[in-house]
Amino acid sequence: MVSEKHLDFIQSAIARMGANSFQMKAWNVGLATAAIGFAAAKDSHSRAAVFALAPGFVFWCLDAYYLRLERAFRNLYKDAVAGRVNTYVMEPSLTSRMWLTAFFRPSVLLVHAVALAVIFTVTYSTP
Repeated sequence: MVSEKHLDFIQSAIARMGANSFQMKAWNVGLATAAIGFAAAKDSHSRAAVFALAPGFVFWCLDAYYLRLERAFRNLYKDAVAGRVNTYVMEPSLTSRMWLTAFFRPSVLLVHAVALAVIFTVTYSTP
């Protein structure tokens, strides 16, 4: 039988991964907004906003990583409830396929791809 405390630990990890994922989205949207503002500013070098693409891609990768961990901890939670896990095991099984799947999930893809596309478009469409 699994203890309530063990399930609380797993649920806490799931909540942390969800919060981290949300924070990566917020940082990327903020970065895109700053890049657009920088490109639109009077007498600025609009092409310099392209440097926001690299950190934006890193935020995308981190968001996919946290989503992958969140899903792995959810699977661990299901296994713990079903009794297939020893007490207080906090090691979810991770596969590389999970990361690739998380990278292209709509909740990740739509935010980060749009932010990077907007940065790219604004940077190269201004004269």
